[in-house]
Amino acid sequence: MYRAYHDNNEPKMQTLVEGFNSRGWKFTADDLKCDGCIAGGRVVAWGHQCKMRLCARHTPEKPWCSPQCPDFPCQDLSDFAKMSITHHNEIIDNLRRLEKVGIKRHAFQEEKRWLCPECKTLLAWYDQKCQKCGAKRPEYLYKVPDSIF
Repeated sequence: MYRAYHDNNEPKMQTLVEGFNSRGWKFTADDLKCDGCIAGGRVVAWGHQCKMRLCARHTPEKPWCSPQCPDFPCQDLSDFAKMSITHHNEIIDNLRRLEKVGIKRHAFQEEKRWLCPECKTLLAWYDQKCQKCGAKRPEYLYKVPDSIF
């Protein structure tokens, strides 16, 4: 959703709307526009009720789940991480890494990590192939080690 919205990819947004609505939801493209949980802008329709997002908002100096929290990782975060969706499985490690390297470096490294191996277009989590050149996305994108940067 984030990539489709920020890339102004109307066909991808429409595919997302159709996919969600085929599961019984009633979303429009506006409901899926998202700037990210901590960006301070638009949040996807269900993000307003997200327990993790709301909890993290109570610490303005770090508006994300932090390993410094006495409940980290809480049950909500642990349940989210156990889902069978690749990027959910990485959340606890990514939050620990975010704490270690800071948000700017983490964002820079994640952006590099999600580049198409052929044409360097940013990929989205669910893209099976690059939207620009058609290159197949690797089965699993391994984390970028700190030593690369």
